[in-house]
Amino acid sequence: MGGYLLLSEVSKRFGSYVAVEKFSLRVEQGEVVSLIGHSGCGKSTVLSMVAGLSRPTSGRITLEGRELDGPGPDRGVVFQNYSLLPWLTVYQNVYEAVDSVHRDLTAEDKARVAEKFLRIVRMWEHRYKRPGEVSGGMKQRTALARALAINPKLLLLDEPFGALDALTRTTLQDQLLNIWNAAFEDAFLRALWGEEQKTILLVTHDIDEAIYLSDRIVVMTNGPRATVGEVVEVGLERPRDRKRVLEHRTYVELKEYLLYLLTEKYGRQEVA
Repeated sequence: MGGYLLLSEVSKRFGSYVAVEKFSLRVEQGEVVSLIGHSGCGKSTVLSMVAGLSRPTSGRITLEGRELDGPGPDRGVVFQNYSLLPWLTVYQNVYEAVDSVHRDLTAEDKARVAEKFLRIVRMWEHRYKRPGEVSGGMKQRTALARALAINPKLLLLDEPFGALDALTRTTLQDQLLNIWNAAFEDAFLRALWGEEQKTILLVTHDIDEAIYLSDRIVVMTNGPRATVGEVVEVGLERPRDRKRVLEHRTYVELKEYLLYLLTEKYGRQEVA
């Protein structure tokens, strides 16, 4: 079975508790796939295993045919807990990530990359502040800039916009789609990173966000022994315009169906 990112019957135990069981998913290069489900259903556990931060108890995870064994620069990760280095400034957090991954770039180019992505997430004016001096939402924006700046093959996002205000959240969603389309407004970034579409695996509790950003939405069953319940094709054309998406008949039908899956089909907690 092919696939750019492939999870094959992946299970994860914590002692006697089976959090995820026989989770299988195939993600093609350039796809945006969302994981949704009830709290505690194992969405973040799956993402953590793909990131290499947690080993599967059984099963295999491969990226471009190579089995993943630990974290690596081929995966950019933004988790809910921000995970910034508190002793570095906002700018240094991004620059040091670029420096550690892209040794071949000149110092000037590394600085330009850090600046470009901090501007994208509207954190450039706060570049000299440390994480403890900015809000939770600003920390998350910085973490997103850091993950994007290393130009990963796979971008892993765990509720990346949940702590942001509505305006910033929609702006960053649009910027994320621009990056997915490789539609950088800046010629420097296009020349540096090319125009290859990014592959994104996103955990979200927001149905609207999942529909707007994704090609497919994976609805997970409740835990324990959580797994893939149903994979829903979004089917909306790209590039996407927010207003048109919200007014599209497909959007309305998708939202109704996803609500049915979450509230009825997979709405009750399973017994261990």
